[in-house]
Amino acid sequence: MSSSLLNASPDSWRERLRGRVVVVSPHLDDAVMSLGATIAWAAQAGAKIDVLTVFTCIPSSGALAGPWDKSCGYDTEGEQATARREEDRQACLVLGAQPRWLNFGAEPYERRGSEDDIWSAVQAATQEADLVLLPGFPLLHPDHAFLSELLLRKGIAGRRTVLYAEQPYAYTHNMAPQGAEVAPALKAVIGPAISWTRVRTERAHRQAKLKAVRCYGSQLRRLGLRNIGLYRMLWRERTQGGEAVAWLS
Repeated sequence: MSSSLLNASPDSWRERLRGRVVVVSPHLDDAVMSLGATIAWAAQAGAKIDVLTVFTCIPSSGALAGPWDKSCGYDTEGEQATARREEDRQACLVLGAQPRWLNFGAEPYERRGSEDDIWSAVQAATQEADLVLLPGFPLLHPDHAFLSELLLRKGIAGRRTVLYAEQPYAYTHNMAPQGAEVAPALKAVIGPAISWTRVRTERAHRQAKLKAVRCYGSQLRRLGLRNIGLYRMLWRERTQGGEAVAWLS
């Protein structure tokens, strides 16, 4: 992939956030926490938004809950899958987006598919999309890094591709992308430099994001985002200029 990227202003790139848009989310909550205000703005402007979560667990599983899910109050993989899908459904409803789920299993559960299976499923879900957004920074979670590297290495079906900075990772690790910064996991496939910009959104869209993120109630305490933590994350994001994105094509 060429490292020659579009250096679009926030207003000019928002004009391209039209038509059919697919936001690829590694897990249930990543897309909404990272791009909730942008999704709300785009949906209000008439875009058809799909939030495609790739590493979703299956409700029928009786496997014991992993350490994270156990700490969130779940006993089995299936129990967390059922509850968290409903959280995601409610969050997407707030923003005006359509949730779509692939059943490839999140770490530490069984990965229900090969690299080719995952790539093919995402390709099918993004066919003829006008815009596809992928997690791009800081990619600290292994599932996130694996997914973005895989999709960028093998190619995306949508007409245009954009990376987004991930929340709450950027907030909790104080790692908002600066200038031309590239996550280490992506340097081999997109080159050493990209151009990040911030998306300005209105107060109503930021309020929609706040309401949507609160839908993921089972996760917020463990993420440090209950009450004041969530307000601080959103305040910092706003004072930095908004949600961060980088065009790849």
